[in-house]
Amino acid sequence: MKCLKIAERVNQWVEKKGLFPFAVYNDLIPYADKDGAALRHDPAPAAQQRYTDGSRLVKWNLTYYIRCKNAEEAREYAYTITSALDGVEIEGEDVDITCEALTLPQFIGKDDKDFTTYSAAIACSYLEE
Repeated sequence: MKCLKIAERVNQWVEKKGLFPFAVYNDLIPYADKDGAALRHDPAPAAQQRYTDGSRLVKWNLTYYIRCKNAEEAREYAYTITSALDGVEIEGEDVDITCEALTLPQFIGKDDKDFTTYSAAIACSYLEE
């Protein structure tokens, strides 16, 4: 299986569309005192659809975590990301990725610095030859 860096490709698409007024990181938000977002891999099922020609449909579950001082903005950004990515096909040189929204914005919590975090989950699938 090739390492296709699916999360990085999805983040590049999001940044090109200008969906957030801040950078989107992979795995964690590096600044504790600023609004931000991060995309993390979630556990994915081990079983995949396999076809008679040897190809298979690979699916990655990803979750955006959006943290903002303004709770309403955090929720709205989470909604924006699922709406923007639902049904989108991100074309690449070696593989096309199809995205699907899995959840609506989910409240995660409020931290001691008064930042509110929401999450939004998506699934990304592609055909591996």
